[in-house]
Amino acid sequence: MKVPASKPYFFSKDQKFILDGLKKILVGKSFLSMGNYGKLFENKFAKFIGTKYAVSCNSGTSALELICRSLNIQGKEIIVPSNTFIASVNAILNAGSKPVFADCGDDMCINYENLKKKITKNTAAIMVVHIGGIITKDIFKIKKLCKNKKIFLIEDAAQAHGSSLKKKKAGSFGVAAGFSFFSTKVMTTGEGGMVTTNSLEMVKKMKSMREFGKIKKGIYTNYHTSIGYNWRFGEINSLMGLMQLKSIKKFINGRKKIARIYDTELSDLKNIEIIKPSNSKEHNYFKYIILLKNKKREIVHKYLEKNSISPGGYVYEIPLHKQPIFKKYNKLKLNNTEKYCSKHMCLPIFYNMKSIQAKYVIKVLKKILSS
Repeated sequence: MKVPASKPYFFSKDQKFILDGLKKILVGKSFLSMGNYGKLFENKFAKFIGTKYAVSCNSGTSALELICRSLNIQGKEIIVPSNTFIASVNAILNAGSKPVFADCGDDMCINYENLKKKITKNTAAIMVVHIGGIITKDIFKIKKLCKNKKIFLIEDAAQAHGSSLKKKKAGSFGVAAGFSFFSTKVMTTGEGGMVTTNSLEMVKKMKSMREFGKIKKGIYTNYHTSIGYNWRFGEINSLMGLMQLKSIKKFINGRKKIARIYDTELSDLKNIEIIKPSNSKEHNYFKYIILLKNKKREIVHKYLEKNSISPGGYVYEIPLHKQPIFKKYNKLKLNNTEKYCSKHMCLPIFYNMKSIQAKYVIKVLKKILSS
């Protein structure tokens, strides 16, 4: 039996909508990029998250860089967890700011007590990463801290579509949030990103910057007021996004079904720990994360692959402060981050995964853990 790590899904009626829309685009009824479907997708996504505005772009990385650039905090420090994808820090660096790496807690999200110690007079923002779709239980404390210190709260919500805490969705806690629609995500457009925010000023800046920093000036269309790039979002991607957003509750419920099977079968195992969100009912289960206590991860990983199971990746296997590209941070000690990054792994989970596949994963995992 083969079990992939993840698998995107489009219902047949959604495929029809996308193909019908594509035909309209191809005959000129909507522009190929940033057209009618794009505006509709932005509006519907903002409404889903619970913010006033959403700005689409070509990737989650671009979304984060647009946020950092629009806040105008070049030369300032942004505190960010070290166990995140490099895109988080690339966005900070490309926008001219400085990353300050913080440790994580037992949910693998940024640690509140540690980040407090990292704040200096040069701190402009804290970037919270909803790792694996998990919203840290301390998000409201972090939000209050940012308000008191007069620093920005940025959300890297690349993995958190539909996750919430106390009925408040990921993407609505900070000044702005960046989402990714990469092919592995809970909802996907193949490639793509989105910023959610309540700031009209930021929206104006970001919409300009995603198109080379242009604004319309009278009859002139190539009037540049800032440095920007081609971060536009395609209309075909928007068609996909509209249908994926419409189905997101189904996608999350399908993932929860698989998570419940894993929980039932794995909770009593003494040689693993399940990394659980503070409220599983509000979690999107983008990742199902376990911590290996007494088995080398490489052995487990290779054994799963040998049995036609693709592990669900890592979040993340090498923390950024230990990456060769960030050599000046390599001697930094972040004990929790180093522990969790070195011992965790993610099990396969996706919407249309079958119960029999989940039980096969459990069977194979138990066999290697007990050997």
